[in-house]
Amino acid sequence: MRTSSEQGVLHIQERRRVAHVRAVLARNRSLSVRLMTEQIGLLKMDVHRILTEDLRMRKIANTWFLHHDSAPSHTSFAVRGFLAQHNITTLPHPPYSPDLAPCDCFLFPKLKHHLKGHHFGTVENVQAAGTRALNISSDDFLHCYEEWQQRWNCSIRSQ
Repeated sequence: MRTSSEQGVLHIQERRRVAHVRAVLARNRSLSVRLMTEQIGLLKMDVHRILTEDLRMRKIANTWFLHHDSAPSHTSFAVRGFLAQHNITTLPHPPYSPDLAPCDCFLFPKLKHHLKGHHFGTVENVQAAGTRALNISSDDFLHCYEEWQQRWNCSIRSQ
């Protein structure tokens, strides 16, 4: 059994953790729970509990946005209907802005780098090499996402 002073210290520590999570969230609402845990140094389950119970963010997964370019396959009536039906918020993509499409500035150059200059002989070999090239680490993805945010910020500032 804990003494009242021990319980008081635990309560103060918990309040500091909640305040820290709140401050990190205020700086960047797009952080995942995993990235928050890395920045704050708490366990994933603790950050998740603070977000859902203390900060009352019951639907954490609903704080993300879908970004895709203006390709016909992305703007078709069926796709727009599906996104609306499932309440998926999309970020608008400015026309003629391939520098804002992650595929054009991350995936395709990564594929090109690994496939360029090789003769594969069969479609299966090309597929296998492409699959190996697209084995993306979380660090690669994070780097791509950070660069994408910088490009968006530059685009917004230039308008």
